[in-house]
Amino acid sequence: MKKLHVINLEKMGGVERLFLQYIKDDTDNTNVILCINSQVGSEIEKKLAGKKITYANRLLNAFSTRYPQFLRKFVLKRKIEKANADIIIVWDLVPVLAAKPTRGKLVYYDHGCSWRYPKNSKTLGFFAMLDGVISASWASKRVMELRFNLPLAVEVLPNRIQTPPGITYEPKVLPETLRIGTASRLVSLKGISVSLLMMKELIQRGHKVHLEVAGKGPDRQLFEALTEKLELSGHVTFTGFQENVADFFNRTDVYMSTPVTEPFGLSCVESLYYGVPVIFPLVDGQPEAVKDKECGIGLVPKISIEAHEKQTGVHVDFPYDVYDPIQDQLVKPRLLCPIDCAHAVEQLMQNDNYQRMRENAHKLTTEGLNYASFKAQFEEILTRCVASR
Repeated sequence: MKKLHVINLEKMGGVERLFLQYIKDDTDNTNVILCINSQVGSEIEKKLAGKKITYANRLLNAFSTRYPQFLRKFVLKRKIEKANADIIIVWDLVPVLAAKPTRGKLVYYDHGCSWRYPKNSKTLGFFAMLDGVISASWASKRVMELRFNLPLAVEVLPNRIQTPPGITYEPKVLPETLRIGTASRLVSLKGISVSLLMMKELIQRGHKVHLEVAGKGPDRQLFEALTEKLELSGHVTFTGFQENVADFFNRTDVYMSTPVTEPFGLSCVESLYYGVPVIFPLVDGQPEAVKDKECGIGLVPKISIEAHEKQTGVHVDFPYDVYDPIQDQLVKPRLLCPIDCAHAVEQLMQNDNYQRMRENAHKLTTEGLNYASFKAQFEEILTRCVASR
C-alpha cells in the first residue's frame, strides 16, 4: 500500500513528532512525503536525513521559488495525483485543493487543528472530500462532531510513542529541592506563565523548588521577563530544546502541563514513561493522556484569559472554544489557578502519594501504551479505507 503524507514540516510539535516516529520505520519504502510549506525546520530536517521530500508549492523541488498563490490549489491536486498513492494522509491541516484528487483515498488525521479552523466553505469543502477521519483522542472526535457535524464516522486512535531510552524503574527519593519541569513550545497558550505564578506561591509557602522550562518559541523573552518581575531568577532556568529527553525527565520530579488547550499531550505521556507524575488541566484530551489521581493530578481550569493577562501581562492568543470532557461540551478557554497548582505540588511532596503515582505511571506505560499496537491499528484503518467503496 503506497501512502502519501501531506504535512507541514516547518516547526516541531506533537503531530510532527508522531509523524517522524512513524516514518522512521519505513523499511519497505512505501511512504511519500509532500511538504505543504516551502521549507523544513532544522530539528525536523535532521530526523528526515535520507528521506525524499517533495515540496507542494515550489516550482522546482531543489529551489525555493514558489508558484503564485492563485495556482497552488491546482498544483497541490496535481502533485497528489502524480504520486499515484493508494491513500493520502493529511496530517492536521486543511489544505486548499481545487477538487478532490482522482487517485487515492483521502484521510484526515486530526491532532488539534479542528479546534482552530473556522467553519467556512474552505474547511467544510475539504471535509466533504474525505474518505476517512482519524482522531488523536476522543476529545478531537467530539470537537469535530460538535463544530462541523462531519458527514462520516471518526476513528479514535489515541497517540502512542515508542518507549524512550534511559528509563529507571527504581523508587525515587525526592530531593531537598523539588525539581519541577515543563517542556513545550514557548508560546502563551501553553500556560508557562501559570507555572511561574505557581513557583512564586510555593516559595512564599517556604518550599524549596526549582522550575526548568525546556523548549523554544517566540514568547521566551516574555516568560523570562515575567520571571524577573516575580523575582524568580534564582529558581527558574530556561534550557531550550532538549535533544536528550532522558536527561530532562530523569532530573524532573514533577511535570507541569498547563496549556489552555491540548488535544492529547505527548509530552505528558513521555513524562509518565519516566515515572514522573503530571499536574494537568481537565480540558480537551489531557485526561485521556494522564489518569487523574492515578499517575497525576487533574485540575479544573478557573482563571479567565483576561484575568490572567491582568495579573501577568501575558496575552493568551486562543480565540476559540475548548472541549470540556466532564460536561461533553465546548466552552470558553481558561487557565489553571496557580494556587490550585501549588496545592497539587504539595500533595505530590507527600512521599506515599509520590511513590504510588510513580509506580502507576510505570505500570500504565509498560502495560497499556504499546506503540506497535498503535501502528498496527493505524495501518488497519488505512487498509480498511483503501478497500472501502
